[in-house]
Amino acid sequence: MLIPISWLKDYVDIKLSLKELMWKMTEAGLTCEAIKKVGDEIILDVEVTPNRPDWMSILGVAREIAAIEGVRVKEPKIKDLPVQTAKFPIDFVPNFDLFERWSAIIIKGIEIKPSPKWLADRIRFMGHTPINNIIDITNYVMYELGIPMHAFDYDEISGQIMTPQLSKGGEKFTSVDGEDYILPKDAIIIKDAERLIDLAGIKGGLNSGIKDTTKNVLLHVTIDNPVLVRRASIALGLRSDASAIYERGPDKGGTVNALTRCANLILDLAGGEIASEIIDLKKHGFGSWNLELGLEKLEKILGIKIPTPGVVQILSRLNLSPKLQKNKIICVIPTYRGDIKIEEDLIEEVARIYGYNKFPKTLPAGRQIFQKIPYYFDDSFHKKLRGIMTASGYSEAIPLSLLSKSTLEKFGIDSKHAVKITNPVSLEYEYMRPSLLPGIVEAIKINNEEVVQLFEIDKTYPEENYKLAVTLKGGTFKGFKGTIDLILERLNISDYKIEFETNKPYFHAWKSGTIKIGSETVGEFGELSPVVLSRLEIKDSILCFELDIAILEKHAKIKNYVTVAENPAQVEDLTLTFPPKTRIGEVIKTINNSQLTINKVELTGTYKGSYTFRIWYQDPKKNLTDKEVEEIRNKILKDIKNKFGGNLKS
Repeated sequence: MLIPISWLKDYVDIKLSLKELMWKMTEAGLTCEAIKKVGDEIILDVEVTPNRPDWMSILGVAREIAAIEGVRVKEPKIKDLPVQTAKFPIDFVPNFDLFERWSAIIIKGIEIKPSPKWLADRIRFMGHTPINNIIDITNYVMYELGIPMHAFDYDEISGQIMTPQLSKGGEKFTSVDGEDYILPKDAIIIKDAERLIDLAGIKGGLNSGIKDTTKNVLLHVTIDNPVLVRRASIALGLRSDASAIYERGPDKGGTVNALTRCANLILDLAGGEIASEIIDLKKHGFGSWNLELGLEKLEKILGIKIPTPGVVQILSRLNLSPKLQKNKIICVIPTYRGDIKIEEDLIEEVARIYGYNKFPKTLPAGRQIFQKIPYYFDDSFHKKLRGIMTASGYSEAIPLSLLSKSTLEKFGIDSKHAVKITNPVSLEYEYMRPSLLPGIVEAIKINNEEVVQLFEIDKTYPEENYKLAVTLKGGTFKGFKGTIDLILERLNISDYKIEFETNKPYFHAWKSGTIKIGSETVGEFGELSPVVLSRLEIKDSILCFELDIAILEKHAKIKNYVTVAENPAQVEDLTLTFPPKTRIGEVIKTINNSQLTINKVELTGTYKGSYTFRIWYQDPKKNLTDKEVEEIRNKILKDIKNKFGGNLKS
């Protein structure tokens, strides 16, 4: 919002220097972003927050400065209109869902001509080019009072009837500046007996706009539905100063005052006569309202005690007519302060005018919480998994939770088993994901690196279970499987088994498996199906797994440390050969479980079908002799021979 200093001084005496003024305004919430000069004029560029439509006016900013400086505002003097000399009819069909209030007046016999220099200059200061006296006056009053208004060529309103309604979508509309638009659905429009003449709250129509030949004008001020104005403005990509005010909500009680101000200026600068009464259609009255401020609550919320006379003085400077009654203050809220609705709003007003920088600097008081708050989410286990994955060289991906039907079909997932969004933003984001894998596989697809390692921890639907999903492109199955082993090892889960089959349609039929603990399925792993890769147009093979975090956390164990044994271990390597497709993990489990004196087993190497295992023999009570180690070794070899057909390599 641009605020010319000379115009501002019409309503308030500014005592502060420009730098101090900008700082004080910013401190109170009306941020001054910059200043610029147009000729000899200094113009402030202020940032107006969405809850303060009154700041979208010169008078509104003047009121704020008056409150900051503790001076009175010089309100513009609005004189009564002359007596009506003619009666021009107009029939407005009210729709209070679209317009809460419609105020209008008709003026006949005006003369269209250039604006006087003072008016033209002020329009230029606001960043616009002066057009003619009528249009410039409507813009002038909008900037002065913060209430948009529009002037129609009365003779161009067919049938002298105006009907507000919602657009059906697709209507053609030409605005007063000659631009053509195709209207979206549910924009507020006004029609006369034959055609569309106004895009309410945004722009007037060319067909009913002011021309050089206009003699009679209808001025109107409306209080529009702010949601509908904003939606239409965004859909059209058409932002105007009027729409910015309507989105925030102009002064509902000030329409007649603004209309009178505008009509007086037209009579002064364009001549003419009043040709109708002031028409004011509204469903109910729009007046000021009372609001109580408790002094005890004020002190409790602010954390400081402001003397009561000081509080009353601040509220008076804000034009809230405060009256002290025992331990509370009754305020009368003017209609232009529609943002003040509850007691906390009054407390905020006191605080910001008092000055937040006057509050003492204190550290926040803290206390130890020993009970978990409702809906507490402990993400410590998730953090542990993230640590394992990042330490393994994987990068975390965070794709969207929504998938298209096409993506589900490419992964062989029936869309009937996925949750469909009732009002999706597009067909690309229509279904809640039943698995995390489609999202991160798509992420791998668009990554051109030779080796890509991604993981994700998030929810799947409809169960809303947290899963850990991992994808790998350009790596080896050994390293990939090692990541799964590392996760289970770090969580101290050893009682798991692997079945080399899965019912997931997106995995390779014979290069995948399922991890189980007892009867519970922890997750699935393996290569992505060639069919899926073909549908996704991916040439590289991709390894992936998805684990259920709740089941992992359920079976995770805390590692118990024991005293270091006093007796040293005997360590030896055994190189064994096995028939094809032997599960080496099962071999390691068998060796570990064969004797209590087996302390540790590691696979240290493989070569042409032979596997070398390093075994630690250790008894906590005594030193093992070579003969005892030999007996243990023979038992291990016998168990492996019987169970796996394995032999010691000669």
